[in-house]
Amino acid sequence: MSNNDQEADNLESVFKQKRIIRSNVRQTLKSMDPSLRSQEDDIIQSIVLEAPWFKSSKRLCAYISCSALREVDTSKLLSQILSPAPDGSKLQTAKKLYVPRVEDKNSNMRMFNISRIDDLVANSMNILEPASVDADGNTREDVMHANDPVDLFILPGLAFDRSGRRLGRGGGYYDTFLKNYKELAKEKNWRLPLFVALSYSVQIMDEEVIPVTPNDVLVDALVSPTGVIPITSAALGRMKP
Repeated sequence: MSNNDQEADNLESVFKQKRIIRSNVRQTLKSMDPSLRSQEDDIIQSIVLEAPWFKSSKRLCAYISCSALREVDTSKLLSQILSPAPDGSKLQTAKKLYVPRVEDKNSNMRMFNISRIDDLVANSMNILEPASVDADGNTREDVMHANDPVDLFILPGLAFDRSGRRLGRGGGYYDTFLKNYKELAKEKNWRLPLFVALSYSVQIMDEEVIPVTPNDVLVDALVSPTGVIPITSAALGRMKP
């Protein structure tokens, strides 16, 4: 058997294992008690909102949660990021937020800047996304063309393990985007952002349980209802209490 055949067999084995884990986790999430899920949503978001590494982030990318996909809720996070100061002035710690928009079925996704929740519209899958132009017809800023680096990515996923491996839904959108952003950061000589995933208790697995391919991007840390789980040296250095 040639090396290419061996690699193809290995990849097929990984994809098969991923399909099995996805199926199991989907079933587990489906049978999760709605009140427990809601409770975990609140705890996870509170942990993030109170964390120094979140408060100090000036520019961040975050997903818009979809309850039909049973993703950890991000509505409170987004409201907090986008809410104006009580006196109407801009807070010194105001954050710039970029959220995802799926471009096609070939794993292409972009992250656009929004300044209010009303900037989002439902797509064909009934998932909220930013329109590519704002209410005045101006093109929104794409994070890949921004002049400054992102500090933090808040990521979704179907399952995670304690070595930072993330299992998505199979579309490859986030892995493709994160890989491209890492290349951009290297090219610009920027510090890499922290990649932080939000996870229900039932989505976290033991170290190296999730199989990976060379295209899979690892996360730096997980936030679960029990707290923050820093994994990489970058997370350990930047997530000190």
